[in-house]
Amino acid sequence: MAPVFKKGNTNLAENYRPISLTCVCCKILEHIVCHSIRAHLDNHAILSAFQHGFRSGFSCDSQLLSTVHDLMSIFDRKKQADVAVLDFSKAFDVVPHRRLLGKLRHCGIDGLTLAWIESFLSGRSQRVIVDGVCSGWSPVLSGVPQGTVLGPLLFLIYINDLPDCVTSRVRLFADDCLIYREIHNPEDQLALQKDLDILEQWANKWGMQFNPSKCNILSISRSTPLHRFYSLCGTVLQNVHDARYLGINLSEDLQWANHIQSIAAKSSSTLGLLKRNLSKCPQKLREQAYISLIRSRLEYCAAVWDPYLIKDINTLEGIQRRAARFVIQDYSRFTSVSSLLKDLNWAPLKDRRRDIRLAMLFKIVKCNMPVQADDILLPADPRTRHYHSFKFKHIQSHTTQYKHSFFCQNST
Repeated sequence: MAPVFKKGNTNLAENYRPISLTCVCCKILEHIVCHSIRAHLDNHAILSAFQHGFRSGFSCDSQLLSTVHDLMSIFDRKKQADVAVLDFSKAFDVVPHRRLLGKLRHCGIDGLTLAWIESFLSGRSQRVIVDGVCSGWSPVLSGVPQGTVLGPLLFLIYINDLPDCVTSRVRLFADDCLIYREIHNPEDQLALQKDLDILEQWANKWGMQFNPSKCNILSISRSTPLHRFYSLCGTVLQNVHDARYLGINLSEDLQWANHIQSIAAKSSSTLGLLKRNLSKCPQKLREQAYISLIRSRLEYCAAVWDPYLIKDINTLEGIQRRAARFVIQDYSRFTSVSSLLKDLNWAPLKDRRRDIRLAMLFKIVKCNMPVQADDILLPADPRTRHYHSFKFKHIQSHTTQYKHSFFCQNST
């Protein structure tokens, strides 16, 4: 097992992810079993539609597009949405094996396949290797092994019934959980608190636990929100002005300024690192470093948060302009950055985000990307419903945020 650092203090063991190193033969056999199980789950529509993690055709984009549209719609109607961003504590490592096998059997996975999975999980031992020094062997009594082919699918099956326990809307991406509810009166807030209590009971029943210190409450509203203190596991959850979900900063006013400032700051820091370490490298290598380490961050889920304010657009373009000087190694104030961008054949990030948005729209309409948009992207002419024509019925909006959201923008 190899410890992979996640974040935080490098001296704390809990900040490392235990990754199992299995042999090639084992991975090949896992692929065969995994393919068979996935076919069974897909044929019988067993996996929850709210789970978008580790599934073919699903992605962070599909999850965020559905979630943000829901929240934008509530916001546009002058209603309040209370959002609980929940965090499981070591979710993959605490799954009880016997209970997991029971859920597999309940999904119709039995016989030799179930026996093989039981053998795969039981009798395991692990040790950690750091700088060539090995620890002693310890038995693995719970959890699905991370770093394996089959591990993520087993976890999806284990957590699959969670959305069915509550009445509020749940969004899952593997163990990343978000639950929210439209708030009209205090009774709705009590209903959301009841759902949080039910999730706590579900976690206790199935041997998992939430980490309330990392769980937050975000109240999204156009007016002064109706505040209520929510609790989980005996801890009052912190009310925040913005919360991070799947790498995106969601704010209480559904503006993207905080997210853009966050990714701009990280990108500038990375660009500084590249300047200090790659200035003597070939230009092609510097360009590849920018594309893989910086531009990929600037375009992550860009279809969801594509900015419409000039200041936000210029903030992102400024990073690419500085990167162009770094790649060509021309910092002269007499050199036009526009000419450098032309020499590199780099399109403006604004144009690239437009292309990303259009590609996403094509996937939703033509490739059946799993976004809950059947009642959103309606054809302008009902006669074209069976062979969609990309002419959509206009979605009415009352706020700037909703007007420039993905679905409203593409319906104009």
